[in-house]
Amino acid sequence: MSLRRYVNLVTGDGLQGIYSLRLLDSDKFFYPAQEAAAKARDLPRLERVPEHNLSSWIAQKKKTKKAAARSGRQQQKLERTILPPRPIHNFRPTKCPATNGDKPRLHSFALSGTKIFFADSGKRTTLYDTEAHCTITTPCLHARKDFPIALSIPSPAGPEAEGEQDQDSGSSLYIMDTTIDPKNTTPFEVLTCRIRPDEHFSAQKTWHCDALPRPPFFHRRPDQYTSVSSYAVVGNVICVSLAAVGTYCFDTVSRMWSFAGDWQMPFSGKAEYVPELKLWFGISADNHQLPCAANLSLVPGGHAPEKQECYIWGDPNLPVDWLPDLYYPAQMVCLGSGMFCIMNYFEDMVGRSSWMGELSDADGDPIAVFSGLEVLAGNGNGNDNGKESSSDSGKNSSSDSDKESSSDRGKEIGLRMIKHKSRLFRHSDTHCIESVL
Repeated sequence: MSLRRYVNLVTGDGLQGIYSLRLLDSDKFFYPAQEAAAKARDLPRLERVPEHNLSSWIAQKKKTKKAAARSGRQQQKLERTILPPRPIHNFRPTKCPATNGDKPRLHSFALSGTKIFFADSGKRTTLYDTEAHCTITTPCLHARKDFPIALSIPSPAGPEAEGEQDQDSGSSLYIMDTTIDPKNTTPFEVLTCRIRPDEHFSAQKTWHCDALPRPPFFHRRPDQYTSVSSYAVVGNVICVSLAAVGTYCFDTVSRMWSFAGDWQMPFSGKAEYVPELKLWFGISADNHQLPCAANLSLVPGGHAPEKQECYIWGDPNLPVDWLPDLYYPAQMVCLGSGMFCIMNYFEDMVGRSSWMGELSDADGDPIAVFSGLEVLAGNGNGNDNGKESSSDSGKNSSSDSDKESSSDRGKEIGLRMIKHKSRLFRHSDTHCIESVL
């Protein structure tokens, strides 16, 4: 998989109700290949975390902060703050009967690295091509989606497709509402581009919106509250985990639902497949601020991911006055070739007290931090202390992945997660981050 040049950033202007699509150059978050290889021994490595949760991380951060204050140690400074890039396209959803007078919202989904779907509260959809700078009109959804998720799958998806592919053509976007409302008759739909014969012109591809079989968990009673906790593509199967319920699978070829088991995948939100590493990557379900990797290949067969094939990483080099924002989970985007961009939210605890104690009454400002991450194969003994250079490891990881099964990959090789550059991005009323794609 080639390296994506840009990260798609959607921001919202809370004052004017305008959503803007911006492109973040991924080069801002990574050292050049030769420089990265030279700095391989000096780049900070994220620590493996076998079991982690938000409460223990907060307790550890408070302890670290007090120890740093006693020792007089200075907190680490990030390299610099980035300003939001100029918008390449703006959208303003309009009110309609479907919104019932509420403020209209706009949801964004990645069909590929260069094609972004937008859906508003009134069921209208639009496709924007960032390379061609072109807006393409697409069909309306059958029903509005209040809190939707979406996954892109090559269309038609055959058994040979392993994981979610990033193809600019021939892909379908599966959209599902996560609001479990029994009254919603069409919570699951697909937007697909397929050939349709025309009476006056030769056969041509056009976009269609098809209603899909209702997910079984939508038949739960309204008083049995649950929510979608994670989702991923495994081959031609969409896997969805629900809190306190279990994991369901949807076969995109047969269009049949099945129950995988009363366990959940170890992710929070979306997990993406990385062919070079034969693992799925996303944000950890145990800690919504930490990156995670796991093997989901056996989930469609009804088998829960094995714990020994699950990785969670924590960053030991954060400023001591920063704590994770409990309200906003991290967002991570796969750029290809084992490269990722992760955005974390933090609270600057300098001058904040109330529930934290021993600080002043001023509120800390929320901080969005973008970081470039690189995942490398370990040294072959199952730990994260390999000594290969960054460039050499990147080459070996792709070649070795062709020789090993996905079940053996994590156990025998081990993984290292390297952090490259970090950049601050401060929110404002005119550019509040809505999604990172």
